[in-house]
Amino acid sequence: MQMSFDVGAEERHTVVFSFDKFWGGLSITVDGHDVVRTVRIASVRTVQRYNFVVGVQEQHYVTIEHHRKVLFAGLRDQPVHAYVDGVLVARGVA
Repeated sequence: MQMSFDVGAEERHTVVFSFDKFWGGLSITVDGHDVVRTVRIASVRTVQRYNFVVGVQEQHYVTIEHHRKVLFAGLRDQPVHAYVDGVLVARGVA
């Protein structure tokens, strides 16, 4: 699953969220640079939040929420929501 969205008006940045449900690889990049790179195979949390700031002169707060079910998470849909400054800008399903 891959989802991308743009952040900023004057200072544009592209955020890309990638998740491989089979192997558990998860990455978040901003303009091609890694912000998060991890493997998520097992977790106690049903919602994992990733928070970071994008931009230098024009800063925006980005939150990406990755939801999963408690049982058989790898076999079920895993919604992903992306927020910029608290506003939903993208959603997808892994």
